[in-house]
Amino acid sequence: MTGAALAPLNIDVTTSMVAVVTALAVLVFGLATLAKPSRATVAWGVAYAIGIFGAYLWLGGYQLDDPVMRAGASATLFSFEPLVWWGLRAFARRRPITWPVIAFMVLGPVLLLTTAGSPIYQIAFRVLFLVASIFAALVVYELIRLRNVPRDITMPLLLASAMFVLLAVTAAVSAVTVRGLTSEQQMGILRGTNSTGAIVLSACAAFTLILLVRTDADAASRAHDDAERLRRRLARAHARGEEDWSVLAVRLDDPVDLRDALTIGTFAELIARHRAGIEKSLPAAADIHVVDDTTTVIVINAGDEAVAHHIRDMLSRISSVDDEAAAGPRLSASVGWAPASALGFDYDVLLAAADLAALDARARGGDRWARADRPAPASPANLEA
Repeated sequence: MTGAALAPLNIDVTTSMVAVVTALAVLVFGLATLAKPSRATVAWGVAYAIGIFGAYLWLGGYQLDDPVMRAGASATLFSFEPLVWWGLRAFARRRPITWPVIAFMVLGPVLLLTTAGSPIYQIAFRVLFLVASIFAALVVYELIRLRNVPRDITMPLLLASAMFVLLAVTAAVSAVTVRGLTSEQQMGILRGTNSTGAIVLSACAAFTLILLVRTDADAASRAHDDAERLRRRLARAHARGEEDWSVLAVRLDDPVDLRDALTIGTFAELIARHRAGIEKSLPAAADIHVVDDTTTVIVINAGDEAVAHHIRDMLSRISSVDDEAAAGPRLSASVGWAPASALGFDYDVLLAAADLAALDARARGGDRWARADRPAPASPANLEA
C-alpha cells in the first residue's frame, strides 16, 4: 500500500507579501501604536491594518482568479502611503490634512472596482498608481523636513517612497512608449511590481516608523526628567532666599543649513564642538540640559557680571576655529538670558523668556546674546517657537 502523494507547498510573491505584511503589522502595533498611542501611531496602525486586509484580499483574488477582488486589493494597498503621510504630519506636530486622504481612500476603490474586468481597468490602475505616488512624494518631503531626527532613521522609508514615485512615473510613461506587449502582459508586470513593492515599502516603513516612535519616546522621557530636576533645583534656591540664579537658552545658528550641507558624521563632529564650547565656558556647578542637537538649556547660580562673562566666553569658544576644524564651517550661537531676580523662580516662565530672547538674538544676526527682563507673552507664536 503506497501513501498518497503530497502536493508541494508553493510560496510565491503573493503568499510572501501576506506573511511579511502581517508580521510587520504586528511589530508596528506592538512597538509603536500600543507603546505610545497618539494620532500619528494610530494612523500608522490603521495603515498596516488596511495593509493586512489588502494583502489577504490580494491572495484571495489570485487564488480564485477574481478580477474584482484583485481590484479591491490594489486600491486598498494604495491607501498605505496617504495614511503614512497623514501620520508623519501629526508626528511632526503639523496640522494633518485629512480631506485628500479620505477622498483617495474612498474614490480609489470606487474607480478600480467599477472598471474591474473592463478594457479601461489598466488606465484606471495607472492613474491611481500615479496619484498614490503624489502621497509618496509628500512622505519624502515630510521626512526631509523632520527636525532633530537622524537621517539614518528616516532613510529607509525615504528611499522606498522615492522608489514608489519612480515606479509610478515609469509605469505611466511605459503605457505610452512601450510597444509589443498585450494589455494583459502589461498588467501582469504591474501587479508583480506592485506586490514586490508592497513588501519592500511596508518593511522600510516599519523600521522608520518604529524607530521614530521609540527614539521620540526616549527623548521625551529624558526631557521630562531633566525639566523636573531643574524645577526642583530652582524651588530649593527660592526657598533658601538665593537671588543670583539664571536660565540660559543656547541655540546654534543656522542649524537647518548646516544639517543639509554636511554629512551625518561631519554634523555630529560639529555638534560635539558646539557642546564642548558650552561646557568649557561654564562653572562645574552649572546644570546643563541638552534639549536636542542644536538647543541647550542651562541653570546657573552666579551674579549678573559673572553670567555675562560666562556668556561672552561661551560665544567666543563656540565660534573659534581650532587647527583640527579649520576646514569645517565656522559656528555661532545665540544665547537668551532670563534672570530669576527679574522674572521669579518659575522654571517654565524663565525658560520661555530665555528661549524668546535667544530667538531675538538670532533674528538680529546671531553670534550674540539678549537678556529678558520681563516674561514672554503667552502668544501662539511664542508657543510654536
